[in-house]
Amino acid sequence: MWDKIEHNGQEVWVLPITAYGPHVQEALWHYIGYVCRHGADAHLAGQSRRFQELVATFPSEEEAREAGYDEGRRLADEVGVAKA
Repeated sequence: MWDKIEHNGQEVWVLPITAYGPHVQEALWHYIGYVCRHGADAHLAGQSRRFQELVATFPSEEEAREAGYDEGRRLADEVGVAKA
């Protein structure tokens, strides 16, 4: 499921995904995500900034989610600096 945090006045959404197909007990994980302002329609062009990690793998769903949040925070901070 998609999870959300708020950072630097923006929403960071992350979805951990299994690296190699269906869930197995020892599955490795990737993530996909996006950053958008509050109330944005993330499906419209220019309303969100998407990101993913499909090369590196993480040993758990939680570690993939946290890595996604870290990347989303970094992107949100870049946007905040660009607006300043």
